[in-house]
Amino acid sequence: MAGITSFDNFETILDHSVSNMKRIKKELALAEEIDSIDYIGLAIINTKKYREDFVKTLAGVLRDSDLIASGGNGLVYLFLPGTNFAGLMDIISDFKEFYQDAFDYVASAILLKDIKNTGDILSELVGQASAKGWK
Repeated sequence: MAGITSFDNFETILDHSVSNMKRIKKELALAEEIDSIDYIGLAIINTKKYREDFVKTLAGVLRDSDLIASGGNGLVYLFLPGTNFAGLMDIISDFKEFYQDAFDYVASAILLKDIKNTGDILSELVGQASAKGWK
């Protein structure tokens, strides 16, 4: 089951997790190329019209390594380590099908080696959500 946290802690946990992933990736020096391990997936899902069980349902199907934060404003923030864009879209697509409605979202998958500051990538995604009028 994925972890659930308040949005206030999301960036700190994201920063710690990305640093940990970089360390593990370096230590493993994987002989086999696994594309998705080089990425983190981030998404913001606008769930304003869904019941409160949305976060619990999402947490129940995501991995233990995944993190969900609810901003208390109908927006749900996802951190999915080891998830490329295709994997992120598969997860979102499954939830859209489950909830029988095309809820709105913004999403991004970032290569670990390209992450200099987790605050910047989170700010970029929040900016995309703000551009859609989400608050």
